[in-house]
Amino acid sequence: MVATVSNVTSSIPQPVLGHWFDRTHVPWLLEAGLTVNCLGMSLLGFSSNYVLLLFLVGSAGLGSAAFHPPAFSSIVRSNEPSSKGKAMGVFLSGGFVGYTLGPFVAGVLGSAFGLNGMLYLLPLWLLASIILFKFSRIAIARTHRIDASHPPANTRLVELLAAITTLRSVAVQTMVTFLPLYFVARGASLLVATGIASVWLGFATVGQLVGGWVSDRIGGALVILSSLLVGGFLFYGFLVTSGLISLILLALSGAALYANWSVIVVMASEAAPRNVGAVSGLMLGFSTGVGGIAALGFGVLADALGMGEAFYIITIFAILAGLSASLLPTVSKTPLFSAIRAT
Repeated sequence: MVATVSNVTSSIPQPVLGHWFDRTHVPWLLEAGLTVNCLGMSLLGFSSNYVLLLFLVGSAGLGSAAFHPPAFSSIVRSNEPSSKGKAMGVFLSGGFVGYTLGPFVAGVLGSAFGLNGMLYLLPLWLLASIILFKFSRIAIARTHRIDASHPPANTRLVELLAAITTLRSVAVQTMVTFLPLYFVARGASLLVATGIASVWLGFATVGQLVGGWVSDRIGGALVILSSLLVGGFLFYGFLVTSGLISLILLALSGAALYANWSVIVVMASEAAPRNVGAVSGLMLGFSTGVGGIAALGFGVLADALGMGEAFYIITIFAILAGLSASLLPTVSKTPLFSAIRAT
């Protein structure tokens, strides 16, 4: 229930808040989202009952939902076309590093000071708020000035990217959730299993940076297509091999499967330049919401078929996402695809 409340409050409101930001460009939404998120998480240790715990978790999720759409919008609109992919890759990788380190930091603080030790995160929030307040006003003011010159949204492209995101999220979010249990089921200790999962996430962070940088040079569509197909087959290779080779394939699959994420967000934002906040919120909301539902379905599937067999099926979703990316308009115009089609 706690995980569900967190996922729902951080994903469902994002498109709505993003649409509101696109219309108003209120500069305080970034700081307000960060503040509510950090206060909710820092005060969890003081929950005197279960209802208050859910309220604080929900508040933290809502703060995250408020923060991301204007952040995405500012990054996309404040960078030149030749550097948008790299900028978004840096932004998402920074958040992903925090997402990866969060459980470890919370565990250290909880072990040393009890759950009330989460309060020691508040100075970091204060520092981040000051930095954000200083720089965000300039970026948001610029996004407000250039809105009128943008063309209307390419609805078909947004829908296609949403479909790709849905298929991708089923695969990726399930892998993130169940990789430790997969290794535990194969006899590894919990420490080893979570350590391997952390390495996978570390390679995923690098993949986001590289994918954004490469997309600025060869085009986002080819990065989305190739990374999803390669990532799906690398993960399949991990499942059918063993030993060091299996772990190498797993690490590389994490880099490939996440190399497209920043690219998808940028491409969706460019497809709807007047609604960057709403569209980016929709993409991130899809990723979290669909991934949460898929994790529940995967658990049922794993109980019925076994963890390994269920992962084989999940891999198919990554490959289907890559195949769907071949429908992106810019892919069909590349020399490689023209040659394949002619052949």
